[in-house]
Amino acid sequence: MIVDEPSMKVISAALGMYDIMENKVTMVEGLEKKRAPFPDMGAIYILSPTKESIEKLLDDYSSKSKVLYGRNVFVYFLGSIPEQYIKLIKKSRQLLKRLKALSEINVNFLVKESRAYVCDIGQPFSGYYLRNVGTPPEAILAEKLVTVCATLNEYPYIRYKQSSGICNSLAGIFKVKMDEFVYANPEWWYHGSGNSGRKSSERDRSTILLLDRANDLLTPLMHDFRYQSMIRDLLPMEGDKITTEVETEEGHDSKDVLLNEKDKLWVELRGKHIAEVIEVLSSRIRDTVKSNATAALGRGGEVTLQDLASAVKELPEYREILAKLSQHMYIARQCMDKFRRENLLELSEIEQTIATGIDDEGDSVSFSQARSRLEGSLLRMRDVEERLRMLMIATISQNGLKSSDKDKLLNAAELGRGERMTLENLSKLGISSRSSKKNRSGRKSSNGNYDLEDGEYANSRHISEIQKVVTDLVQNSLSLDEYPSVIPMPASMTTAAGAGSARRRGGEGSARKKKPGTDKWGRTGNSSTKSAKVTNFTGGRNLVFMVGGLSYNELRVCRTIMEKEAKEIIVGSTSFVSPREFLDDLSTLNG
Repeated sequence: MIVDEPSMKVISAALGMYDIMENKVTMVEGLEKKRAPFPDMGAIYILSPTKESIEKLLDDYSSKSKVLYGRNVFVYFLGSIPEQYIKLIKKSRQLLKRLKALSEINVNFLVKESRAYVCDIGQPFSGYYLRNVGTPPEAILAEKLVTVCATLNEYPYIRYKQSSGICNSLAGIFKVKMDEFVYANPEWWYHGSGNSGRKSSERDRSTILLLDRANDLLTPLMHDFRYQSMIRDLLPMEGDKITTEVETEEGHDSKDVLLNEKDKLWVELRGKHIAEVIEVLSSRIRDTVKSNATAALGRGGEVTLQDLASAVKELPEYREILAKLSQHMYIARQCMDKFRRENLLELSEIEQTIATGIDDEGDSVSFSQARSRLEGSLLRMRDVEERLRMLMIATISQNGLKSSDKDKLLNAAELGRGERMTLENLSKLGISSRSSKKNRSGRKSSNGNYDLEDGEYANSRHISEIQKVVTDLVQNSLSLDEYPSVIPMPASMTTAAGAGSARRRGGEGSARKKKPGTDKWGRTGNSSTKSAKVTNFTGGRNLVFMVGGLSYNELRVCRTIMEKEAKEIIVGSTSFVSPREFLDDLSTLNG
């Protein structure tokens, strides 16, 4: 198999090397690298439909003496092949003699989870908001989104954020590209087409909702204490790889592990609050040790610690289970160690109060009341990026700071020139870092029907914009004025769009009262976030795509809404970002 760099990313995101070898592929090589000839072997090319990759493919068959592979050649492209490149292929006689397949497989995106993907176009964050010479990012994104829909057999209604210029443009281009694909592939079918010959097409037609990161710059910066978000925020990772500590016969050693959907325990725990993760892991470790050791001893009743220790050494299956539990316990403890060292509980409480205008007791708090506490926090923070992050949260949540407030906070934060420039970049996204308006009340968190955790955690008061919008989307109550459709939608999907949204937003400014008997997280002792695993969904799919990056908290929110509403949601973005990565993205606007 010969792959170029983009297709290698696509394949690696979905398959491991073992999976490839199982399908009788003995070798995978890079198209860009110098390769040894294998004239007795067939060749499978999986390539991006670019001029560079086409030219390298043709170079492999430029002459009789230079041909690298045998008489069977299969060529597959990730997306649509431009007509001019087809003409180039037809001119290669050596390739045509060997060509057994030439096809578009429409998988020009990276699978991150079973219902989450990334359209990686190699574009910095600034490329979406600072117009430079070259192909607009919307055109490339539209091509990739077509391959997503082609793979899912979806020809969706297209809705978009009306106030977003990039969403307006992307919606129009995507509609044209999608129509072109449908016209060029008459055998292709889609859900909701009414084709009775296709049982799977009985599901309703889907809707794709195009969103813009610039409409909610606050959520990616907030501290979130769910397992996946916390790991991405606090611990070093390379892709899905993280280093943990394991116990060996010689003592302790480090081990690289992957946090992906092949790890069933990870899938179960990733959306849970860190407090619940530690409770679950501790309980299972105790239960595993006791049940396996008791079984190995062959008796019930009381078992001493010495009996347990001796018995578990004889149980290899026990060691495997315990190793997985211990691996996650180590990661969770690493998160908690950093949580305590950096006093993140107090820090997150200040963030929540500033972002929502409401404290953990449910009382309204003005920014002027919270400013002195924020100032003291900035003076104690050692990491300049964390100080910048806090100032960003304050600035965004207040839609700009009064000059007197900003000067005092900047003095406490002691930002360098680069950090100050990044802070000022907010103006390029519609938020001035300095405002002369008085009596600013900041943003208020609306709960209403948007509260997914039933108020369990007091330090999670902020409700992200995507949580409100996607809830409205799946309940057919999303405003058509704010989120219009490119083509008219059926009345059944829009009848609730007026009254439903207004009714829920009537809860604007309401807050969760901190109940007696809560723990340090502001969690009541009898609350629970457990939910049943939903596998049967009603209606059509809801495809949600965020231009400019999606936070792991928002990814969790979409999964939670899907389970709560029993509506399938597939979420995508140009990237998934941690808070530090989002700060890096904002810094690209300096240019």
